[in-house]
Amino acid sequence: MGSGHHHHHHHGHHHDHDHDHSHDHKGQSGEEALKRIRFAFILNFAFAIIELIGGALTGSFAIVADAIHDLGDSFSLGLAFYLQKKSQGGPSASLPYGYLRYSVVSAIITGIVIISGSFVVLIEAIQHLLHPEALPNVPGMIGLAIVGISVNGLAAFRLSHGHSHNEKILSWHLIEDLLGWIVVLIGAICIYYFNLAWIDPVLAIGISIFISYNVIRNLREPFRIILQYVPGSEDMTALEKQLGAISGVKKVQEVQAWSLDGYQHVLTTRLVIKGDTSADTVREVVRTKLKEKGYKFVTIEIDHEASELPHVPPC
Repeated sequence: MGSGHHHHHHHGHHHDHDHDHSHDHKGQSGEEALKRIRFAFILNFAFAIIELIGGALTGSFAIVADAIHDLGDSFSLGLAFYLQKKSQGGPSASLPYGYLRYSVVSAIITGIVIISGSFVVLIEAIQHLLHPEALPNVPGMIGLAIVGISVNGLAAFRLSHGHSHNEKILSWHLIEDLLGWIVVLIGAICIYYFNLAWIDPVLAIGISIFISYNVIRNLREPFRIILQYVPGSEDMTALEKQLGAISGVKKVQEVQAWSLDGYQHVLTTRLVIKGDTSADTVREVVRTKLKEKGYKFVTIEIDHEASELPHVPPC
């Protein structure tokens, strides 16, 4: 859920003078994103509660497995809504980069919540498989599955119109739920026609493993961000070469880069420029180059070649 928020307005931070002139437009799109996330949250949370009760009443483990996953999703939708709202405030004195990192923390927390829930369901389902009990209430399962497909389909459809990374990731969660419900429906039909009681715990095990696998895969990126790896697939050697190739740059002393949320990055660099080159011109070119790559906060230290002369050994 590594959820990126595109609705930040950072002014003049770290020598960054790229003011955002599309404030009104961005404000509107931010409000739209909030409305869509709020809608998906209310729908998902209400339904997760119905689902938990329904799963308990019908005695279906596949439904309980999905309910736990849905509660995890509601949790991430709620957090995403809160953070999307927060992130529009931008940076503060104690949080110079704004609330971007919060979305990464929320992705990690949500992931752990969903994996823990799946693990509990897995243990229960295995026990049921080993000691089968009564058949689940099939008409109840079919009814809940149809409602589940409709609710998750509607929520996923609403969020698929969103442009923020937050919404894109959340709509994938909902599509995953939709698949879970289609599986429950197929299982219920099999139980109804063939009286196969073991299908329900097997489906629950399948859903839990599938969800855990995907969550673990999606947690790699948030952990990389928290541990301050270089952004995404950025090749720092290639980036250094690009900076070194800028007209007037004699040498790239150092480059350090990390990401705030997977979409907006921080970079500090120290360049040595030729004596007759304007530092401001170099700064401008570097900034433009880096902005295209998602570097929002850029600090550029510049040394003139002349100041390096004492360090040059005599020929």
